[in-house]
Amino acid sequence: MKPYSQSADLSNADLRGVDFSLANVTKANLSNSNLEGALATGNTSFKGTIITGADFTDVSLRDDQRTYLCKVADGVNPVTGNATRETLLCE
Repeated sequence: MKPYSQSADLSNADLRGVDFSLANVTKANLSNSNLEGALATGNTSFKGTIITGADFTDVSLRDDQRTYLCKVADGVNPVTGNATRETLLCE
């Protein structure tokens, strides 16, 4: 069974260390979530995902997904105090 989280509301969630390798998080709401150390390689897709205030510190991402997320990244995580763009290593 393929993990499926499309359109899921994961806002404000503690997702540290979660393995999203095969997850479909398309259009999910990850606003203000802490994804520190999560694994998001493989076929993981964040297309249309809300990431305002999400903390991606030390998250393994494919280059195409990092590029996409940097285009829509904004906000600061209210728990960690880290800016989303900085945690994604956006230029």
